[in-house]
Amino acid sequence: MSHTRLGLVLVLLLCIVGPVSASVGTSSPNAPVLPDNGCLDDTNGTGGGGITDMITFNQTGNITDVNIRVEMTQTWRADIQAAVTYTGGGGTVVLANNHDTSGDNYNATFDSEAALPCSDATLCGLTTGSPCETAPGPICRPNQSLTSFNGLTCPGTFTLAVCDRAAGDLGNLVLWEVTVTGDGGHVPVELQTFSIE
Repeated sequence: MSHTRLGLVLVLLLCIVGPVSASVGTSSPNAPVLPDNGCLDDTNGTGGGGITDMITFNQTGNITDVNIRVEMTQTWRADIQAAVTYTGGGGTVVLANNHDTSGDNYNATFDSEAALPCSDATLCGLTTGSPCETAPGPICRPNQSLTSFNGLTCPGTFTLAVCDRAAGDLGNLVLWEVTVTGDGGHVPVELQTFSIE
């Protein structure tokens, strides 16, 4: 292939693919997940009845991928319910609900393209020596797919809801992070809630 043809092919590819970029929003509430045994919907795992925290993305653009990372302390991992919603649509996406383990903490990056679900017996489903015990934790699939947000537009706000589903064990939502990939260029982030130390 000549240099002229190669250059033409590269230009065409750039025109077809277009700009793709990712922006990351982080919030560090370090807030207790209260009340103990406070989940309102133990079956569906929507995280209602506990605490919520928000991260806003301001610029216009189309969402092509969403990943969410959490850092939570907890003395009984199976007590944690976590779900996320977006003001632009996509419904409620359950990230974690009733992982059958008594292990400590929940640290993970939820990625719908990951090879294994977070509940897998080698990941957050493992009681002793789980990679979820220490941050940043594994990259794994949530209970429900985050692809529900693909194709939606910014600006918009993601809300994380976390609750405790059984009595006797408590923890904190230390940090959570949303990575949004879009085709509309850089998507700035505005934190709605945060802690100052």
